[in-house]
Amino acid sequence: MLLEPSRAVTPPDSPRIRSQHGIKAVRSKSRTWNGVTVYALDIEVLPGRAWIDLTSEQGSLSIILETVGGRVETRQKLDMPNPAHHQTLRPISLIPKGMTLWGHAEDSRRVREARLDFDFAPLESVLGEELDRRKFETPLLTFRDDRIWRIGELLAAQCKTPDSLSQLYGDSLTTALFIDLLRMGKRPPNERKQGGLAPWQLRKAKDYLQVHLSEGVRLRELAQLTGLSQSQFGRAFKVSTGMTPFRWQTQARIARARELLLDGRLSLAEVSLATGFSEQSHFTRVFQRVVGTSPGAWRRAQRW
Repeated sequence: MLLEPSRAVTPPDSPRIRSQHGIKAVRSKSRTWNGVTVYALDIEVLPGRAWIDLTSEQGSLSIILETVGGRVETRQKLDMPNPAHHQTLRPISLIPKGMTLWGHAEDSRRVREARLDFDFAPLESVLGEELDRRKFETPLLTFRDDRIWRIGELLAAQCKTPDSLSQLYGDSLTTALFIDLLRMGKRPPNERKQGGLAPWQLRKAKDYLQVHLSEGVRLRELAQLTGLSQSQFGRAFKVSTGMTPFRWQTQARIARARELLLDGRLSLAEVSLATGFSEQSHFTRVFQRVVGTSPGAWRRAQRW
């Protein structure tokens, strides 16, 4: 017998939940890239048995990022356990449009989840081709893909600590994730490797990134400049440069920051703003990750 739904504090930007039980609170942050709305969910669970109706009106992906205590699983029937979930680390579930599925928790205290809702029309524009939507009509209740899991974790982090200049990053991540979903189960060993950008395409893309160094750049802007779809551009850019557009832009920002630090006329806060970082603390973290030391320490070292 199903338990009656309990009331939980659910923010307005959470995915629509038809019914739930045993949920104390749901905290949520969301952002949308390329027709993919990403929800970073932090769910507090009451002791005992809890469940949430995962029915999706668009089609979605549930990525369990962390579970504190007990266990969680995705079920087709609420009273029918899913043994595979107990044996799978970092479980991911593909939820078809309109299909009733359940998120079930037993003695868990907290669950962190990335929930991705798909809008196929923008995604087809991004990928430059019509999608075979039948692939998303069959549920995959439990599977493991470390790359998809990691992308989900990065997208959830972008929802929680948004950066005004991270649009290109989110565009790239959602495109990569969806391509991986489409490739699942059909990765031919002799797949032809896509070539890089033509010299004029690469020059245009780099020039555009340099001109807009302190601004947010969309992946679709770069793709339009080169006459490619977003997925084609992203792959070709990486073949040509060895890095994603977002990483290339980050490296260019740090190179510009070094020039300004050497010049010495701007404070660290002014350098961070001039190179497109919304906060000095974010600038410091990225600079240290790329260069290996803090901006202040790096500038002091250049004076000797």
